[in-house]
Amino acid sequence: MTIAYPLAQTRRGLRLTALFALPAIALALVAAVQTNDPAILFYSTLPRITAAVVSGFLLGLGGAVFQRTFDNPLAEPTVLGISGGAALALAASLVFAPALWSHGYQVVALAGAALALATTLAVAWGPRLSSSTLLLAGIMLNLFCNAAYTALVLFNHDFLSNLLTWQAGSLQQSGWGPSLRLMVLAVLAIGPLCLLEKPLRLLSLGHEAAANLGVSVRTIKLLLLVIASFLAASVTAEFGQIGLIGLAAPAIARAVWGRAHPGLLQCAVTGAWLLLLTDQIMRLLSAVAGDLPVGAAAGLLAGPVLILLARRAPASAPKVMPIPAARPAGDRRLLLLLAAALPLAAFVALFYGRGPEGWTFAGQDDLALIWRWRLPPLLASAGAGVCLALAGLLLQRLLRNPLASPDLLGITHGAGLALAIAFVILPTMGVATKFAITAAGAAAALLAVTLLGLRSRFEPSRMLLLGLGLANTANAVLVIALAGGGQRGAALLGWFAGMTAGVDMAAAVAACVTGLFCLAACLLMHRRIDLIALGDATATGFGVPVRTSRALGIGLAALAIAAGTMVVGPISFIGLMIPHIAALIGFRGMATASIASALIGALIMVLAEWLSRNLAWPWPLSPSLIAALVGGPWFLWHLRRQAKEAA
Repeated sequence: MTIAYPLAQTRRGLRLTALFALPAIALALVAAVQTNDPAILFYSTLPRITAAVVSGFLLGLGGAVFQRTFDNPLAEPTVLGISGGAALALAASLVFAPALWSHGYQVVALAGAALALATTLAVAWGPRLSSSTLLLAGIMLNLFCNAAYTALVLFNHDFLSNLLTWQAGSLQQSGWGPSLRLMVLAVLAIGPLCLLEKPLRLLSLGHEAAANLGVSVRTIKLLLLVIASFLAASVTAEFGQIGLIGLAAPAIARAVWGRAHPGLLQCAVTGAWLLLLTDQIMRLLSAVAGDLPVGAAAGLLAGPVLILLARRAPASAPKVMPIPAARPAGDRRLLLLLAAALPLAAFVALFYGRGPEGWTFAGQDDLALIWRWRLPPLLASAGAGVCLALAGLLLQRLLRNPLASPDLLGITHGAGLALAIAFVILPTMGVATKFAITAAGAAAALLAVTLLGLRSRFEPSRMLLLGLGLANTANAVLVIALAGGGQRGAALLGWFAGMTAGVDMAAAVAACVTGLFCLAACLLMHRRIDLIALGDATATGFGVPVRTSRALGIGLAALAIAAGTMVVGPISFIGLMIPHIAALIGFRGMATASIASALIGALIMVLAEWLSRNLAWPWPLSPSLIAALVGGPWFLWHLRRQAKEAA
């Protein structure tokens, strides 16, 4: 039996791989046969097929390395900041130093990705290269780079609109150069990664156990992450962002091969046929829908596959990853300080700012102006900060994954997708209509999450796959809409950036009330959530109804996400990073962490709203971009200080 079971798994894996790969191969052969012009066949069709296979192979390989190194199904090379670094380097060089493109944009993109990776490693550098610190540093750097990139595109939309197409990913070819470069890279990378696969398996036992077995933990992790990041960065530099393959290929390989840790080459082959199949399907659809970017289209195919796999995923939670050490004392004093700082910041934001006469305090004659133009965006920002911070805290605790964020459930993307459709149907809609449509999209996504979550019994591993599938399917459509450019694309990009101009008082008050309701619910549920964060078995032993509590918590998070997204758009920084900031400054229990996260989220968004209104007066900026651009460097500095103290 001990031999027959692995053999049966292997045969099943080979059959399923062949079953999924055959359509991709068949479509590629049909494309080659249907190409009548030999020049087009040799210089366009065949290079495109090769690019899909090699790029998918490298992305699947890189994703497998990252997920196994961090023991986290949400990890992929982009979490270390390389995609954000590449995009920012391209945009910044076009605006400020276009001469850098003389040697090709690939060199600029690779340089940006390398600089981002080096910064992430420098922040997290320590004796064991802490996985949690490394992930948090990479994600924060990626958010910072994406915020700076979005700001550049907003201010130079006509000049940089072509970068939106690059961001969506495209495998269109006019020669063999990119494909051959990636083929050489794949051949050179396979050997070292195969040699490192045994130490990689030992890392899954834990750093202490691996070190006791003679593994140099920091050296092995550094080699693995640098190689995998370079593979993904090279694909990004050549063809744009095709990131979902790195996430989906290892998940599909686990389901196909029936193993918790399939081999690196198995994940790489899965990525190859997945991207080839996606690209060939998009080639067939191009006759009807035009040339769709394959990077965005990957979400249209891989997203539903992940949702289907969620029904077959093993009902086990991901390994708990500790948050970096927190300060042990001062919880009550810090809470009081935050509670006092919030109304003070709100007062300054309301009554002090720039106007036609410069920096002035508002007087009694300006109260109508404050009530009409300053108070609604300020309340909306504060309410959204509370909602999104609490949603991120709930998801991270209930799913026991530090990478869980409001983006994960697809609520924000559902709202954005509804808005994108509305821009096509109702191009001249008003503010009230826009809010109604985004609310409807968020509600539809919430309903889908609830129904699918009921079928999967709200298990953490299955909810992660469901969230990834829903979010990336909706996001694929959004990226395609953005890549279309034009005025509608610019308007949608403004909503994506989190612009608060035009928010009315009713929507702002609704966000605040929802935030207070969610805070009260978190305080009532704090003991249950603390026990669930320790493990389902532990929580059950203390009499906690785990499935019901997790369903209520996820529903509460979805409600908070819908309310926050409706008024300020999809803000990644608040929901993902505020819970970690609260933990870093000393708040670990759910009760105090809820209050601290709500206060910090509201305070940061109030300050960001004030800065966004005054920095470039009279033109408003995005509070979410300001929050990431200002809060990002502080968070990275704090992480670096924690890494030094741990050393």
